[in-house]
Amino acid sequence: MAGLSTTVLFIGLLASAAATPLLADETGASKSADTFFAGTVSQSTPDTIMVGRTVRGKAESRTFRLTPQTKIEGKLALKVRVTVRYITDDDGDTATLIVVRGSVPSAPKPAKQKKP
Repeated sequence: MAGLSTTVLFIGLLASAAATPLLADETGASKSADTFFAGTVSQSTPDTIMVGRTVRGKAESRTFRLTPQTKIEGKLALKVRVTVRYITDDDGDTATLIVVRGSVPSAPKPAKQKKP
């Protein structure tokens, strides 16, 4: 009789230990993942930013709303590469973070001449 109760207790402990991570996974799955879009700024206004990119020969662009809560890391300008973290709601895509990946492209620098 003692062997049967020990076995039942052991199986119960295993089942409860296995069920605990499942509950944690379910709460993590209900939380939405961050959504990102990377490309080059093609238009910019105080309220919106349009970012375009080409993937496998297919051009696509997205327009993001800017709010006072939108954090911008770097100097935002036309033709700079950016990564936008955004959320999608009833009003469309709203940028929450914009990270500038490079500086404004400039004219190519002249090649250095060799000294004789």
